[in-house]
Amino acid sequence: MEQNLESAFATTTWHDTKCPLPKNSVYRSIDGRAEFQAYYDKVVHSLNEPVATNCYDTSFGSTHVTTMGNPEGKPILILPGMSIPGPMMLDFFAYLAKDNWLIAPDLIGQPGRSADVPFSPRNNAYGKWAIELLDALSLSQVNIAAASFGGSIGLELLKLAPQRVQKQALIVAAGLTPKLPYFKIYAKLFFTWMAYRHFPNKAILQTIARPLSRHLTSDNLDYLDIVIRQTAFWRHHPAGPFFGNDMPKTMKPVLIVFGKNDIMFPYKETKAHAEKILNIGHEFVLEESAHMPGDKEMAPIHKEIEAYFKN
Repeated sequence: MEQNLESAFATTTWHDTKCPLPKNSVYRSIDGRAEFQAYYDKVVHSLNEPVATNCYDTSFGSTHVTTMGNPEGKPILILPGMSIPGPMMLDFFAYLAKDNWLIAPDLIGQPGRSADVPFSPRNNAYGKWAIELLDALSLSQVNIAAASFGGSIGLELLKLAPQRVQKQALIVAAGLTPKLPYFKIYAKLFFTWMAYRHFPNKAILQTIARPLSRHLTSDNLDYLDIVIRQTAFWRHHPAGPFFGNDMPKTMKPVLIVFGKNDIMFPYKETKAHAEKILNIGHEFVLEESAHMPGDKEMAPIHKEIEAYFKN
């Protein structure tokens, strides 16, 4: 009962940004939460399509969901990258809204408007949460479009409940790298980001973010600045890694995109492992991309993803 009360409290705090932070909040301060929520609203207002929002109860905490597109179309569950809330993912996959109903949750325990409580990936928790969310949405099956962190959630859902998953488009997905290069990630990202947190200087942000992305827009940089300064960005861990016996033999062919210079999920190891455990129908390699691809790089891939979900 105590855990449920804490979760309920954590869900309401984004409505009133002056409320005290819950214990173990993802935000470092009340002002930091307010700054993040202001950016969240800015993204929602910038979307070219009307959106609807709702909160759904799960045993892991309340989940805030933003939907956009054609309610009569095929449902596509949009699963986000780390610290990326639903509206930003809707912006990334907006071209799918004409023919599909896009469903973009904020992840519990990450910046957004779902329950502000820590979330552990142990015991297939992300897959179980995804099943509960589909039940709450009364969806027996969905297509999935996922980026980075969210790819691992889609794969865990496929592992636990393959009958609930139709097609999957996975962009630089987590969960497919047998052993993450933690030393390299810490050396190139963690220490510089922690230094930036204490001595922020937006003039150098593009440089310290370069190992992660080489094509950040001014809006991307504004967002990254907030995430580094105001949130506990390093506490989030994806599901996986997954291996051959985790994946159903009856899985539908997936569409998958790799980044040739991906620091998080090294190209050679990740590609080789993915080809062993997945039924890959469409495979693309972004030759110049680091982990987060730019709009120009993704433009031809977006067309392929749109065609993939239409067929």
